[in-house]
Amino acid sequence: MKTESDTWCVDNMAAPKEGTVTHSSKKLDMKLRKLEKILSSKEHLEISSQPTQILCIQNGGLGNNVSQLELLSVFSASGDVSDVVMIPQKQYSFVSFTDVAGASRAFHHFNGHLLRKGNDPSQDVVLYLLFVKRAPSPLKPSSERPPGLHVLEDFVTEEDEEKLLSLVNMDDTEEIKVGGVMKHRQVKHFGFEFRYDINDVDVNNPLPDGIPPLCQNILHRAYNLGVIGHMPDQLTVNQYKPGQGIPPHVDTVDAFEDGIVSLSLGSQTMMDFRHPDGRHLLVTLPRRSLLVMTGESRYIWSHGITPRKSDIVLTPDRDGLTLQNRDVRTSFTFRKVILNRKQTNARQKADAGLKSVPQSDSEGRELEQQHVHQVSCSLCMTALPNTSAALATKPWPRVAEFLLDLPDGFLVADVGCGNGKYLGINKKIFEIGSDYSSNLASICRSRGFETCVADVTNLPLRCGVLDVVLCIAVIHHMSTQARRLRAVSEIIRVLRSGGKALIYVWAMEQDYDKTPSKYINTGRQKKPEQMLKDSRETVGEPTSSGTKLQSAELGRKDGLEMNQLTQKQNAHLRVSPADISSTAQQLNIRRKPAEVLEMSVASNDTGVSVHGVHSQSETSVLPDTSKTLHVHVNRTQFKEQDMLVPWQLQCKMANEDKSEACAENGDKSSVFHRFYHVFRQGELEALCKKVPGCEVRTRYYDQGNWCVVVEKL
Repeated sequence: MKTESDTWCVDNMAAPKEGTVTHSSKKLDMKLRKLEKILSSKEHLEISSQPTQILCIQNGGLGNNVSQLELLSVFSASGDVSDVVMIPQKQYSFVSFTDVAGASRAFHHFNGHLLRKGNDPSQDVVLYLLFVKRAPSPLKPSSERPPGLHVLEDFVTEEDEEKLLSLVNMDDTEEIKVGGVMKHRQVKHFGFEFRYDINDVDVNNPLPDGIPPLCQNILHRAYNLGVIGHMPDQLTVNQYKPGQGIPPHVDTVDAFEDGIVSLSLGSQTMMDFRHPDGRHLLVTLPRRSLLVMTGESRYIWSHGITPRKSDIVLTPDRDGLTLQNRDVRTSFTFRKVILNRKQTNARQKADAGLKSVPQSDSEGRELEQQHVHQVSCSLCMTALPNTSAALATKPWPRVAEFLLDLPDGFLVADVGCGNGKYLGINKKIFEIGSDYSSNLASICRSRGFETCVADVTNLPLRCGVLDVVLCIAVIHHMSTQARRLRAVSEIIRVLRSGGKALIYVWAMEQDYDKTPSKYINTGRQKKPEQMLKDSRETVGEPTSSGTKLQSAELGRKDGLEMNQLTQKQNAHLRVSPADISSTAQQLNIRRKPAEVLEMSVASNDTGVSVHGVHSQSETSVLPDTSKTLHVHVNRTQFKEQDMLVPWQLQCKMANEDKSEACAENGDKSSVFHRFYHVFRQGELEALCKKVPGCEVRTRYYDQGNWCVVVEKL
C-alpha cells in the first residue's frame, strides 16, 4: 500500500516529467527547512509548524512567470480554493483553501511538484509548499494615475489598427532608412528624427516624410477632444517584441511641447510611472488605446516599460492578479517639436509642479531629505541583497593616492563615506567613517570599519582632533549657499592646526580645457541607444554584480592606472622612515603635471587663477534662487547649477538555484531624481575662503570634479 511519503519518491533512472514529484522525503524535508529559514528571515513570512488553510507556494509566483490559472488548475484537485494571491516580482504566491484539510492534502500531494519542465534542469519550475499563518492582501494595479495622464480606450477600430500597422514595415530595409534597430526595440521616425545621442531632434534637418495623413486624422480627433493643446509634427514608431521594453525616462523637456501622445497597437502593455518622491504607479495600456501625458505626468513622472514577456493584470473579476502574455506591440508616439529653442517652457514646468531652488535653510533641508537622503536610501536598499559584491566599488585613483601619501598613525575621518570604498586603503592610519545613511554606515560596519551616522553640517566630533578629513562628492548635495558653507566650517572645526581636508565637488565645466569628461564624452559609447539606458554622473555609489548604479565615475580610469595604484598600495606596506618624514612635510598630492591642473595658492590671493584665467567673482557663483529646479538631461552639458539628476538603477539578480531564490527576480529599472549643485570654476575656493582660520593649499580638476586641499591654520 502506498504511503504519503511514497508520493515524494521518484524513479532516479528517469528524468522527471511535468506533474511528477521530484524529491525523496528526506531531501524534500531538507529543502523545506532551508526555504522556511529564508522566507521567514528575508521575506518576513510567518511560517506555521502546524497545518493552516494557507499555503505559501515557492516558485509559484509571478517572478517565475506562473499564472493564477496554472495554480488553480493544480490545487483545485485538493479542495476548494478560496483565494490565490500573486505578488509582483516575487517567486512565491499564496493559495488559500476553505478548510485546513484541503490545504493539508495539497501540502502532501504537491510538495516537490514539477509544474513546468525547462530546457535544462536548472530551468525546471518545481513547487515547494509551506504552511503560513496569514497571506498579504492582494496587490492590484492602481486605478490612480499621475496628474495630467489620460488613457482613452478603443480610440481606433480594428480596421484602423490594421491600416496603421501597414504604414510601417520594420522588415523593409528601404522603409527604415531613417530608422534602425535599437537594443530594446525597433524604431522609426517621421517629421523629425529623434537622435538618441543628444536626446533631441535636429530642428534644422526635418525628414522628407511628415506624419502620415491617416495619423493626422487621429490627432485631429484628440485635439478636438481637448486632450492635447498642440498638433504634433514628429512621430516615432517603436515596435516591441515580447521581452522588450524601454528604460524609465522623461521626454526631453526643452525639445517638445506639453502633451505627449502614444497609440498602442497589436498588444497591451503595462507602463511604469515613477515620481521623484518614490511613488510608483502601474498603468495598463490596452490594445488600441491612446495615452496622453500632459502637465505633471509629462514633466515630472518618468515612464518606461519593463522588458518582459507578460504583464501582471487584473483577473476578469478584477479581484486579483494574473499574467497576460504580450504580443508584438507597435506604439505610435506623437510630439510637438519646439522649433524656437530660445523660448522656454518655464510656465508649463512651473504649472507641472517643478520645485524651486531653496531660499531658506528649512526649504533646503526638506529638499535634501527628499532628493538626496531618500534617494540614497532607495538605491542602497536595492543594493543590500548583494552587499558583498557591492563592496568591490573601485576608489578614485587620486583620492586613494592622497590616502597612501599620509604618514603612519594619522587620524582620518571620511565624511560621507558611502559604502566605505576609501576606508582601509591605507592600513597604517586610523580611520573613522560617517554617512547620513544608516544603511551605508551599516555596510561599512559589517566590513569592520569604525563608522557612525552623521550629518556633514553637524559632525559628532570634538574640535581639533583630526589630522585629515575626506569629503568626496558630498557638499554638492547641499542645496543652499549657507548649508554648503556650514559643511565646510564643520570640516575645518574638527581638524587640528595644520590638519588638511580633501574636498571633491561636481564641476559645472564638464569640458574643461576643451577635453570632455567621460560624463558627456559620447564618443566612448558605441551605440546611440545606450543613451536611453544611461543615467550617469561622476559620483560613485554602492554597486554589485546584481545591482548596477549607473555612474560616469565607475570605470573612469583604465586598468593600467589601477594596477599602478595597486602596486603603490602594496609598496606602502614597506614605507621607510625617510619616506614618512618627506610625506609629513608635504601632505599634498603628488601628480604628473600633464594629468590635471595643480597650483599652490598664496595666502594673499584675492582670486583663483587657473591657466591664466581669473576666477569669477564671488557674487557670480551664487545660485539664482528665483529659478525653477529642473530635471537634467543626462550626458549633456549642464545648463543650470542647481538641478535634479536622474539616477537609473538596474538590477539583474545573479544566477541562483531558482527553487531557493526568494528575492525579487528578473531585470528591473528604477529612476530616482537626485539634487546637485554643480560648482563653477573658482566657486569651491571662494566658499572655503569664507571660513575663518583655513587656507586653500592645492586645487585641481579631476575628471569632471573641482578639488581642493584645505589646511587649518
